[in-house]
Amino acid sequence: MSVAQNPLTGPMRNAMGNVIMYSYNGMNIVRSKPFNPKDPKSEKQLRNRARMSLIADMYKTFKSIITLGFPERDERLVPQNMFVAVNFNTAFMLVDKVPVISYPQMLLAKGSLPRVTILQATTDADGITINYDVLALTPDLNTNDEIIACASLRSGKLLQVRQFIGHVPIGTIQLNYPALQAEDVACCYVFVRSGDGEKASDSVYVEVNS
Repeated sequence: MSVAQNPLTGPMRNAMGNVIMYSYNGMNIVRSKPFNPKDPKSEKQLRNRARMSLIADMYKTFKSIITLGFPERDERLVPQNMFVAVNFNTAFMLVDKVPVISYPQMLLAKGSLPRVTILQATTDADGITINYDVLALTPDLNTNDEIIACASLRSGKLLQVRQFIGHVPIGTIQLNYPALQAEDVACCYVFVRSGDGEKASDSVYVEVNS
């Protein structure tokens, strides 16, 4: 039921049928709402909603890394926009027609710098030790640029580290976590970022072995 102080000019409030009436800054406002609001739930729409929900969860998990991983973007966009854009159509596989995240296909960083070549990644008493090819990054990068690594554990903890690339032929970066086992790692990624923060490479999924 609607309420009006005066049928023509008085303040109005509440609703009647599909008509909503209220007063705002001395004006009577009348709005209508649909009798049969639609919430389409086709298979494609449900699949897209599921993808967006999964992407949102991944953003929450990797937010601190994603913030570093997309410096080459339109100034009107934020890293979250870029993360969704590059992953929405490619970072999934279907299991019983339900989308799930495919970690090897997901990108936490994207840019024009060369991708890191991973030589080996293993767990040991100190955590995850990753060896990478430094020479493959030259001459596009130098010793003052940085390499960034992260790993999401099945416990929900996120490991991350940043360090200078260095000048040795084979570089080593370590994610510290005592007594870590390979089966405890949900996923691991590495990418490089220029020292001035203006460029990055595509992230590389790292297969971690015992």
